[in-house]
Amino acid sequence: MQSPQVLLVVAAHVAAACLAAILYIALHMPSVGIAFRAANSQVAIVSYDRILARIAPSSTVEFRSRVGAMQQTAGELVPDHSPDGSPATIARWFDARERLAAITAVPATLVLPGGQTVPMAPATRSWRDISIDVWLLLAQGCIILLIGLWLIVLRPRDWGARMFLISCIGLTAASWSGAVYDARALTADGTLLHAMQLVNFTGSMVGAAGLIGLYLCQPRGLLPPRVILACIGFAGLWGAATGLGWLPLAGFYAALLVCVAAFVAVFVVQWRLSRAAPTERAALRWVGVVSLIGTAQIGIAMAIPQFLNLPSLGSDGTTIVPLLIIYGSIAFGIGSSRLFELDRWTYRVILGAAATLGFLLIDTAIVALLHVEGAVAFALALLIIGYLYLPIRSLVWRRVVGRPTLEQSELFQRAIEVAFATSADDRRDGWRSLLCRIYDPLVIAASEAEVAVPGLCDSGAGLVIPATADDVALRLGFRAGGRRLFGLADVALAREVLTLMHRAEAARAQYARGVDEERQRIARDLHDDVCAVLLTSLHRRDVGAVRTDVRAAMAEIRMIISGLTGERLPLEAVVADLRHETASRLAAAGVVLDWPLAGTPSALRLLDYPVYKTLIASHREIISNIIKHARAQNVTVSLVQAGNTLKIDVVDDGSAPWDPAPARGNGLRNLQTRLDDIGGNIAMSPAGPGRRVDIVVPLD
Repeated sequence: MQSPQVLLVVAAHVAAACLAAILYIALHMPSVGIAFRAANSQVAIVSYDRILARIAPSSTVEFRSRVGAMQQTAGELVPDHSPDGSPATIARWFDARERLAAITAVPATLVLPGGQTVPMAPATRSWRDISIDVWLLLAQGCIILLIGLWLIVLRPRDWGARMFLISCIGLTAASWSGAVYDARALTADGTLLHAMQLVNFTGSMVGAAGLIGLYLCQPRGLLPPRVILACIGFAGLWGAATGLGWLPLAGFYAALLVCVAAFVAVFVVQWRLSRAAPTERAALRWVGVVSLIGTAQIGIAMAIPQFLNLPSLGSDGTTIVPLLIIYGSIAFGIGSSRLFELDRWTYRVILGAAATLGFLLIDTAIVALLHVEGAVAFALALLIIGYLYLPIRSLVWRRVVGRPTLEQSELFQRAIEVAFATSADDRRDGWRSLLCRIYDPLVIAASEAEVAVPGLCDSGAGLVIPATADDVALRLGFRAGGRRLFGLADVALAREVLTLMHRAEAARAQYARGVDEERQRIARDLHDDVCAVLLTSLHRRDVGAVRTDVRAAMAEIRMIISGLTGERLPLEAVVADLRHETASRLAAAGVVLDWPLAGTPSALRLLDYPVYKTLIASHREIISNIIKHARAQNVTVSLVQAGNTLKIDVVDDGSAPWDPAPARGNGLRNLQTRLDDIGGNIAMSPAGPGRRVDIVVPLD
């Protein structure tokens, strides 16, 4: 399976090869510097853009040379003239083209009505000798073919797309064969011209019938596909029979008029059936009406005059206008009016293929038109191409088709930005944007099945990505804007990106947990320490006690703020503040404190907020329990620092009976929770008449 872009690029190259072959044939057709051109109701005899005479189409002219002589009517020598009559009559006309080629292959004389003579000599044809009709027919066929291929590579199983492609192929064959047929100046190989006329009539009928087949399938199926294909085949046989002379030209143009009438009838039927379907009617309103206008233009300008044996209102080349109106409107309706359900990205496919074909034609034209004469001219040409054309061409190509690859550093940065986005929607949008930046897929959509690891699907047309970044599993379609398929290197890259994303998401989750824990800690500190002190002060009558409570609350708030700012405190300062605070509290309660200065910790040890906050809160809770419940007279505090651990022993001589169950109240339970958070521990045991409380606090 190949991507749409690759298929269309291949088709563009095939089309370019066909155009080159047609131009080669046209440039090597016989030329004598004389051409016959239709001019209203007359025939103009032209020699190098100079009109020699104007005569009636029925007037007879004679060609003479040492090879022989023959007479022809002027109307038969017009390039787009098609012979009519029996198969034998048509065969004789094409044989006469070869006899005329033999007569004019040597210096000859053209004898006009009235005896005027015009000398003729074999000449070499150039690009300027090819008429504008030929160029228009070539462009018409190329554009229509690309439009048809564009749709079929995107919707290969859709019968409407298949009918449209058949119509495009038929019109392309008619356009290109008509270009060869009209490219002759005076005459050409009779067998070649006969074959081109046969292809032209057949392709025209197939193109018209295929267009009707499209509207028999879209937006609603009116007939089975096999019946439609049979009708298209019959139309092709009708055109071939006309080309072989089995049917008159009037029958061919009558069949075209029947196709126009059938097109109108099918449109009316589809319009009536889509009364309750606004989407279908919207497609018909734009695409169908414009197609009707283009079809009517062809019928009025070409088919009706030919059917009535009157001069056409336009040349073969001018049919490019109504035909491009028809097929261009269908192409536009594919996306805007939903004649076919396709995404917006499909236009990138046709633009990429058109860019490829455009560059190919420009390169071919430069090679063909660049006349190198001598070393100076060759060097000048190289300078122009190297310093002007190639840089501009490369720049335009990168803008239209190419996309730069994502650097490793940018990939890492984008993945981190996606993982740390503030909301799930932002992470999902950022993840899809990153995938588009890496792979530039034509389409990105939710995968129908859940996958655990990235992998290829549809023979490389798709790449499935597991769910990540708050998004579902995804399927990427067609790599590099449709120019490439996915490969094993893309799968490996997807694995690396997913690994990077998972690590970034784990870091974000850990960061989020840390933030949540920090918020909970701050809330707990505010509730347990600040709010509790302030609530107690509301019930005090002693102003001094209230002030003491307020100062304590402010000290707690300052401590919390220090923690938020990341400030670290020396262990010696923390212990000194605790000693002073403990002495004041116990003295107010009539208790004697024995806290020797020996064993004071080093001032070089700096503590983080969670450590010194837990140390201070734990010691305060122990002293509060002694004051409230122990009925003690003396309290002894000792500190021992051993490496990264600080042990605090608090012993009282309280007379209250020691019971381990009540000792495990809410205060001590909260104290144990705080110590667990930093890896510390608390232990209580009897000590003579009182009790001992040991706290172990890790300093890191």
